[in-house]
Amino acid sequence: MNHSKLVVVGAGQIGTPLVERLAREGHRVVWVSRSKPSRIPNGVTHVALDARHGAELARLATGARAIIAAANPPIYDAAVWKKQLVPLTAGLLDGARLSGSRLVLLDGLYMYALDRGPLRPATPQEPATEKGKIRKALADMVVAAQREGVRAVSLRASDFLGAGLARSLLNASAIERIKQGKSPLLIGDPDVPHAFSMRDDVIDALVQLAFAPDDVEGQVFHAPVVHETTRNLVEREARTHGTAIEVRAMPGWLLRIAGLFSRDTRGLVEMLPQWSAPYLVDDSSYRKRFQGPRAALSESVTPGDADG
Repeated sequence: MNHSKLVVVGAGQIGTPLVERLAREGHRVVWVSRSKPSRIPNGVTHVALDARHGAELARLATGARAIIAAANPPIYDAAVWKKQLVPLTAGLLDGARLSGSRLVLLDGLYMYALDRGPLRPATPQEPATEKGKIRKALADMVVAAQREGVRAVSLRASDFLGAGLARSLLNASAIERIKQGKSPLLIGDPDVPHAFSMRDDVIDALVQLAFAPDDVEGQVFHAPVVHETTRNLVEREARTHGTAIEVRAMPGWLLRIAGLFSRDTRGLVEMLPQWSAPYLVDDSSYRKRFQGPRAALSESVTPGDADG
């Protein structure tokens, strides 16, 4: 792919390693986030901007191959999502509309009906949770903008897994507990398969969609996934640290009590059904379109095992 100008919105656990990759590949990257990251790769231009301001985003994106949006609220709470994500999505769409650049949106899978088998892009959007309803509203905004000519494509990823992730099943806190021979916080049934999106697969997919031909616009792709039980993931990680642990999931009633004191924990309560039955995702539409290697489920996802 040719060296191009790209705008990346978001400086979190996906946006940061995405910028680092694009910089290594020699692209001209304009990195947009509300606060300045602690480290900015050589050659990257950072602009402190709230991406809800679509006109300002469009100015930065003039001549850009794509705007890649990988921004999410730091708090796992439906009220926060609604307050922040609706105007953010509107700003991103305005930025793409006014600049004429392609918008590559990183999204989740919350909007789907969970009882319809493996989740596909065509699975009915009948969310049963508040977070799901918000994600459906955002998806509807994208579809409406696409009908008006906005060049947008969505990548929907499952729960993240991989090195250097602050918000994931096996984050630094979970790894530390495993090293101590303790079970990390798990919810639902640890013995049912669950779809996970590897961090580097998600980053690769965002890049692929930024440089793909124009026919990807208007479409939804599911990022590549691996299906595994949380018990197997935790036990695999424990083996790499020479510990043996008894895997335990927090009972639902205890999770609800803990949620009284933490918005993040409260945000997990409504997602219990997603972790209590098989959670399967069909990623074939992406895999058939973009042939190539996928990140394997490594023996360990300890932070530091991979770059970023």
